[in-house]
Amino acid sequence: MSKETMSSLSKANEESKVSPYRWLVWGVLVVVYLTVFFHRLSTGVIVGNLTKDLGMSATQIANLSSCYFYSYAIMQIPTGILVDYLGPKKTVILGSVVAALGSIMFSFSNVVMMAYFSRLLVGLGVSVVFLSILKIQANWFPANKFATMNGATSFIGSMGGILAQAPLIALIGVVGWRGSFRIMGVVSIVLAILVIIFIKNSPKEMGLPEVNPIPAKAEGKQLGIMAQLVEILKNPRIWGPAIAFGGVNGGFLLYTGTFGVPFLMAQYGMTKTTAANIISFALIASGIGCLFIGKISDMLKNRKIPMIVMTVVSTLVWVTFVFMKAPVGLVVVASCLVGLSGSVGVVCWAVGKEVCNPRVSGMSTSVVNVCGFVFAAIIPVVCGRFVDANMATGMGAGAAYQKAFIIPLISSVLALVFAILSKETKGESIYKEK
Repeated sequence: MSKETMSSLSKANEESKVSPYRWLVWGVLVVVYLTVFFHRLSTGVIVGNLTKDLGMSATQIANLSSCYFYSYAIMQIPTGILVDYLGPKKTVILGSVVAALGSIMFSFSNVVMMAYFSRLLVGLGVSVVFLSILKIQANWFPANKFATMNGATSFIGSMGGILAQAPLIALIGVVGWRGSFRIMGVVSIVLAILVIIFIKNSPKEMGLPEVNPIPAKAEGKQLGIMAQLVEILKNPRIWGPAIAFGGVNGGFLLYTGTFGVPFLMAQYGMTKTTAANIISFALIASGIGCLFIGKISDMLKNRKIPMIVMTVVSTLVWVTFVFMKAPVGLVVVASCLVGLSGSVGVVCWAVGKEVCNPRVSGMSTSVVNVCGFVFAAIIPVVCGRFVDANMATGMGAGAAYQKAFIIPLISSVLALVFAILSKETKGESIYKEK
């Protein structure tokens, strides 16, 4: 038997070991990711319990929900650093333990400040999961499948939000809200144990060859943490996907999480339930978009076209909302398109990784991710002030929201410009050592 044949057989044997195990690694982590969305939406169904047991007002409950996002947003850059230096395995273990402590502490809260601190801990813990999964995907799956896996992860993870609705209500009926969050704390501990047992940061830890070997030049260059962050921020190619994601994501979260329901109620006289159902359509469309846009991008070996299409869709939707009072049927379609455009992040994360040094893929992806949170934090505040100012002049609530939606329209146009300016990577790393 020739050396070439033996080499081919050896590679095939190694691939046969890598292929099934990569799905086990990903599967365990994506189950952990379900808890991220569960915690993100879980307070919505216990509002009455919090009012009764802790005497919390609506403002305090809103602040409680925000505590999760504060720590989640703040942790994005540190998470990228942790993922690159500790590895995704240790990072997820630490995060799961912190989230478990926060969930259990929340279940014992008897004062508002304790509840706030508990939610901060939960947000801190779960904030590390997504970027860790992206790093695992980069290590275990071929580079040309990265966006496809992003989409599958986002879709499955979003199902955790469903667990925080009817299933959580049923569990509360059996063990109470405090017992439910104690159970979630135990679940997080169990998942941390599964991560310890099954997760490997890369095939190399199993004595197998790397799926996406790091180029020698990139591997040899050693920089400090801040130097690496500065290098990423100075890379002009990172800002295309970062702003494209932020500009669209800010409007998507504004509509689905803040002003969508009151806008539909005020402008179209809908009941709260009907308006919420329409917003649900947007969320479903977002999940479906996440599932397919990455695969389409990988199949086309093109990143710019999907980014441009999604930013154009976002722009057209906000033009519709701002400049016309569309019939209800068109509003439903537009709402679904808002959700669909929100899936642009799947491609933007991939581009962020592909334009930067492979050694700091976790940090580069986190820069794109944090940009999305910055826009999501700023746009609702600005829109809220516009709404208040418009209503102060005697304008009706529906019209006030409509006028305020000029802000996400502007951010979508900005996203479109940066999508057009983005560098095409064809689904491969285009980083070059200077």
